[in-house]
Amino acid sequence: MKNWKLKPQPSLAIRKKLASYSKFIQTILYNRGISGHKQAQKFFDLDYDNNSYDPFKLSGIKPAVKTIIDAIKKKKKIGIYGDYDADGVTASTIVNQYFLANGLKPIIYIPDRVKEGYGLNMKSVQYLKKKGVELLITVDTGIRNLAEISYLKKNNIKVILTDHHSPPKKLPPAHAIINPHLSNQNVLKELSGAGVAFKLIQALIRTQGDSNFSPGFEKWLLDLVVIGTVADLVPLINENRILVKYGLIVLNKTRRAGIKQLLELAKLDEYSPIINTQDVGYKIAPRINAAGRMDHANHAFALLNEARTKQAKKFALELEKRNQKRQQVTTKIFNAVEKIQPQDQKIIIAGSKDWPLGIVGLVAGKICDKYHRPALIYSDEGAQIRGSARSIEQFNIIKALDQVGELLKEHGGHSQAAGFTVTKANFPKFQKAIAEIAQKKILAKHLIPELKIDYKLNFQEINRQLVDELKALEPFGMDNPEPIFLLKNMTIKSVSMVGNGNKHLKLSVCKQEPNSPLKFFQCICFNFQNTEPKFKTGDSVDIVFNLYINSFNGQKNLELKLIDIKPANCKNVS
Repeated sequence: MKNWKLKPQPSLAIRKKLASYSKFIQTILYNRGISGHKQAQKFFDLDYDNNSYDPFKLSGIKPAVKTIIDAIKKKKKIGIYGDYDADGVTASTIVNQYFLANGLKPIIYIPDRVKEGYGLNMKSVQYLKKKGVELLITVDTGIRNLAEISYLKKNNIKVILTDHHSPPKKLPPAHAIINPHLSNQNVLKELSGAGVAFKLIQALIRTQGDSNFSPGFEKWLLDLVVIGTVADLVPLINENRILVKYGLIVLNKTRRAGIKQLLELAKLDEYSPIINTQDVGYKIAPRINAAGRMDHANHAFALLNEARTKQAKKFALELEKRNQKRQQVTTKIFNAVEKIQPQDQKIIIAGSKDWPLGIVGLVAGKICDKYHRPALIYSDEGAQIRGSARSIEQFNIIKALDQVGELLKEHGGHSQAAGFTVTKANFPKFQKAIAEIAQKKILAKHLIPELKIDYKLNFQEINRQLVDELKALEPFGMDNPEPIFLLKNMTIKSVSMVGNGNKHLKLSVCKQEPNSPLKFFQCICFNFQNTEPKFKTGDSVDIVFNLYINSFNGQKNLELKLIDIKPANCKNVS
């Protein structure tokens, strides 16, 4: 059971600085690290033309722009090397669309997840050399490929390296490296691979001039940027907020035949037709990712770059089949991990020769979420082990992998998500070493999940005005989550399980307050799993929820989307 924890509340001095905002907004801003009026204005002012950050502030971008424009003028053979996930595929498409607009057709190389693994490899760069590539641009990858980029340099192939993953101490000898972590601009450090690729193209467009492109060319790329940004779970702060806000606007009126077909298959809610970040994260991105997980990411790349409706529909249907298969395999492996892996350990490590490499990361994420501890799930390939790691906030998995780097063939990623490859001979040592690190670093309290609550509401405070204030905080995502509310001492007036298989809990709750009319709210908890205690009509409960407008048959009703529910006054909030 999760512990409920109310987030810190701003001091009186902070509230005075944010006096032009409601008490609720003051609290939300404070817990986003915003404690002054100018910071707040910057948070809310997401004007693209005036507030989007100068791409030339990124280190490495000036020599990259000069080299690329020179290559276009001389009609050099250009290659794009991308990653196989949604971020990498959208980033590859962004760069590809730019070169197509300049009359060039680049060679696209996206590695096979299973056969080649993440990043550049010697066979792939040798292939590109044979194809006559003179300039290679990497997107969402390359920062740890020292040997491969050294090979390209020796063979007089210039490399423009764009990536957003954590850089190693020794950087590869690329002609130019554009990585936000190497820049002194903090506002750009959290860009996704698609975001970095877009800032490069933005710099190129502004150097060449808008007149060289179709009207609005730059902004029409933002539907791709929002998919990559949301899919890769980067923080939605600073520049990312601007890119995602306008990316959603473009996505809702996308011109891309492939994305249009994908949206139809994703079956977005017909009563809430506006696409939001949740739709991108849970309905669009998984279908794009399914290509690389179940077969090859080239299928997703083809979909995003297809202009013909009939062909796009064919590609989208193929992706849908792969996504359905991906869901089935993920569930099967997840159930297997639960059966074989004891849950009393501080880190969960499990694998099999029968588990596809493309799926193990998803399973690691589901296991980490359910048991609130790091999970390393791997595919046993005989001579080597390849796997994915997901971790909790309190345990930096990439730093842990760095500590045992001498045992690994390769590794990379972020603080809470990473990949690794280790020889079969070294695997027992690696497993023991990573478990020892987890044992030292992870405390018992870290294994108890916390539900962090933004604001404790009074029942009468719930109204349309509050929902309007919530909208000003959008877009929601990593580091700017949808606000979570608490109501205490509510009375259940009706309770039922609804939906296919009775998976969802539906409640009607009310509270009688002095001199106020009796007011009811409908609540829904999707995929409700809390079975103890059983709740019934008349029970007094505390509830944690998001607020949303449920649109149905033209009627808009304010409802509570339940996150958790407990008996009232059970000392559950710290």
